[in-house]
Amino acid sequence: MVLAALPICLLLSGCELRAQVGIVVDGDGAGVLSYTLTADAQLRRAARRAGADPLAALADAGADLRGWRVARRTDGALQGVTLTTTFDDPDELAMVSAQFAEAVAAPELRPLGPLRLEVDDSTVDLRGSAALALDAAAVRGLGVRPARARDVLDDSVQMRVTAQMPGEVLQTNADAQSDDRVAWTIAPGQRRTLRVVARRPWTLARLGRLLITVEGLIGLAIALALIYGWRRAATRGSPAPPVAQHASSAAGHPPPR
Repeated sequence: MVLAALPICLLLSGCELRAQVGIVVDGDGAGVLSYTLTADAQLRRAARRAGADPLAALADAGADLRGWRVARRTDGALQGVTLTTTFDDPDELAMVSAQFAEAVAAPELRPLGPLRLEVDDSTVDLRGSAALALDAAAVRGLGVRPARARDVLDDSVQMRVTAQMPGEVLQTNADAQSDDRVAWTIAPGQRRTLRVVARRPWTLARLGRLLITVEGLIGLAIALALIYGWRRAATRGSPAPPVAQHASSAAGHPPPR
């Protein structure tokens, strides 16, 4: 279970578990999805004593998910695992995010929902959901009062979702925004919808697809005609080049009659 550390964390105080989801989207609806889980030394020691390893569980889950890459990292006392995958279009993002949401779910908590992406001529629209709301019945099954579990979760577990969009952000419910990037911080007890709409930029792929349509070919023909007409006008407006002098005149002889 990817969230095998959560029951242990609920039984401890002062441990630290961080989760971060990252989405990068381009103007054609392709991009990168990543998930990073980090745990401090106290949590890792308690997990080992309980016969669980949350980081290894996440790495194993990534190995079982087709197309995901697994990387480990260390940052001081924190150790982490990052899973990363790419998607080629909105349909593939919906598929891989749904698969991953199931992989990281636990009876006590389902932190992620599937991500949906809609791309039209002018905008890129990303939607999803995230939660740090515990299932009370599952928590009681661990022998922990739900109120106590919420307090520990508030003290020990952090979750953040970030998105980098292909253009200017036009609309979002994120907590923070900077240029084309937004971020949500999911607080314990929250279930949140994620929404960001950004301006869609022109890309080479988009331009190529436009040019192979009838409208695109007509537009290209008009553009070429305008360029040709402009060049003709520029040529007519320039002075005529000087005529070369006849060789006999250059030698001092009058030109033949």
